[in-house]
Amino acid sequence: MVDVVCAELQLEGTRVHADVAIRAGGTTVNAAIAAAAAGADATVVGRVGSDPSAELVSAALADQNVAAHLARDPELSTALGSSVVAHRGANAQLSPEDIPERLDAEALLVSGFALFQTGSRDAARAALERSSGRWAAVDLASPKLADLELTTGANVVLATAEEARAVTGSEPEEAARALASRFELAVVKLGEDGAIIVRGDRMERAAAEPVERRSAFGAGDAFAGALLVALAEDDSLERALELACEAGARAAATQHEIGILP
Repeated sequence: MVDVVCAELQLEGTRVHADVAIRAGGTTVNAAIAAAAAGADATVVGRVGSDPSAELVSAALADQNVAAHLARDPELSTALGSSVVAHRGANAQLSPEDIPERLDAEALLVSGFALFQTGSRDAARAALERSSGRWAAVDLASPKLADLELTTGANVVLATAEEARAVTGSEPEEAARALASRFELAVVKLGEDGAIIVRGDRMERAAAEPVERRSAFGAGDAFAGALLVALAEDDSLERALELACEAGARAAATQHEIGILP
């Protein structure tokens, strides 16, 4: 996917004149770049078009030392996203055949946009089934799409407060505990208020560093990438959550940059 990023966020009912950039993006690309910046070997598995946008994605991943396993769609364009709307493009045709037969990474992140929507759902399920690593995470992605019945094979769930509320009917702490009854680890992201992680009866909180928000893209994805790297390296839950919040804050404060972390 490529993201269209504006240097200034518009107010409702207004038009903004500002710098605009096009960059590689989407949940897995952003998370993989954050993981690579944290020192991990990262790979993005996905589907792109046969167009210039696909070349932009491939070049950006290579520049950030992220490996790419990208199927090429001969007809559909590479997915395109903005803060208002996203065109799924080739993402909608991601198939089990596009997924490696074995995923040997210590941690896997599956986007809820792939898992909860028809077209790419079987591919996302295949990724969970083929993962051989310690951690398999699903990002719920959208309160309107999230469906816990489709998350079989995942042992980590990541959600915003709104997404967690949509699937549990509860506010963040209780929602995290409810999700932890289903997953080994449940994480609820609270934006500028940090995040909560629950494992069994244990709950940890981490604060978010106050930053001037300059981008609507990638903060939650950077959070996920950094969290999974820390878990794969056997950091404590508290430390993993701290590193994830730091990565998310840096992403929110970063404008027009492909590399989320310095």
